[in-house]
Amino acid sequence: MLDTIKNFIERLNPDIFVQAPARINLINPLDAVEGDYWMPSVAINGIENPLSTFLYIKKINKKSKICKYKVIKKQQKYEVELDFEEYLVKNIQNLLYHEKSRLKLFYASVYRLLKTNSHYKSVFLNQNIEIGIITTIPKQSGLGGSASIIIAFLYGLVQYFKLEEKDSNYKEAFFPINKDIIAEIAAKVEDKDLKITAGYSDRYIISRGGLCFISYVGKLYHRPIGMEPLAICDRIDGLYGINQLPIIICYSGVLHDSGLVHEKLRNLYLQKDEIIIQGFLKLAEISWKSRFALMNHDWKLLGKYFQNNTEIMNKIMHHAGFKHGIGLANNFLIDLIIDETDVYAVKLTGAGGGGSVFALVHPGKLDYILKKWQERLRMVIRDENNFKSNFPSYPLELRKQLKNAQFFKTVIDMCGVQKL
Repeated sequence: MLDTIKNFIERLNPDIFVQAPARINLINPLDAVEGDYWMPSVAINGIENPLSTFLYIKKINKKSKICKYKVIKKQQKYEVELDFEEYLVKNIQNLLYHEKSRLKLFYASVYRLLKTNSHYKSVFLNQNIEIGIITTIPKQSGLGGSASIIIAFLYGLVQYFKLEEKDSNYKEAFFPINKDIIAEIAAKVEDKDLKITAGYSDRYIISRGGLCFISYVGKLYHRPIGMEPLAICDRIDGLYGINQLPIIICYSGVLHDSGLVHEKLRNLYLQKDEIIIQGFLKLAEISWKSRFALMNHDWKLLGKYFQNNTEIMNKIMHHAGFKHGIGLANNFLIDLIIDETDVYAVKLTGAGGGGSVFALVHPGKLDYILKKWQERLRMVIRDENNFKSNFPSYPLELRKQLKNAQFFKTVIDMCGVQKL
């Protein structure tokens, strides 16, 4: 799939070609959406599906436009097709009126970049460009898909218009627009412009890349850029000799809205609800401990911390009013494979309610566990009696919801958002 996408975009002769990865939060959520603590996260690419956003920009003579593409599979071959295209709105006052449109992530990104760097306004308004975008990250999958799209937009625009360095042409720019500032801008796009309750993790790890242990201390109140600390990203994959994480992702196919989940949890946290506060303190403790497990490549111990993470989040979300804790589909997918000896843990990739879970497994058993997990899911979907006898506490309609589940093997994305 990756080669198909690259070949397609390269044939269009772009001036800028950008890739932004997906992500997994290993212990979460502690990224100042609720508690402002610290946590390990990893930027990822899929092996067959690259799990990335791809964006190009090129100068054109006609009116500026944006093209959204999709990847489809025909007769065992991938093809790229145009999904839709629209002329770009360049009336600055009208940008946020598009907050409910199918291009809301783009227009909110443009609006926030204009507020951050006024020099961008003149170059954006005075040049005709074509922007194209492809994302292979499933929608609302809990893999940082919206953050990946926003960061691809921001990074692509910054690179195309050469806004990355602060210089005399725009004296009022307070910062050079590097990857840290792009992460901060992306956070403001979601929580200020689109009114989506979110933390900082997706934005920083997708911008930076790699396996990182990141501190979000001092960022709880999401103040303007420069009025609170930047996140502190400690890159640990090379430091600890971790070339790969032995994980398998299962996207349930059940859409979730992470903003709604975090909105409820954040409100309770800021109200100092005792159960919520204590839960996040426990998460912060297992989070710093997990770094030692990563350092030692002790996957079994790391699995215990992941299991603790799942138990704590189920309790927190039950308390917050979520009937099924981290989500019916998520808990089912965990129960489906957790009894395998070579599975050390299964946990959420992001917020609950749907989205994805990932299994941490024995490094030599990745293919075996992937096949076993797929087979078990096919069996319970196909055989109602099998489902009833093995999972009597789950509703039968869950089988239908899981028909669109997808599995992914991954690698660590080493670069974060980048020009190709």
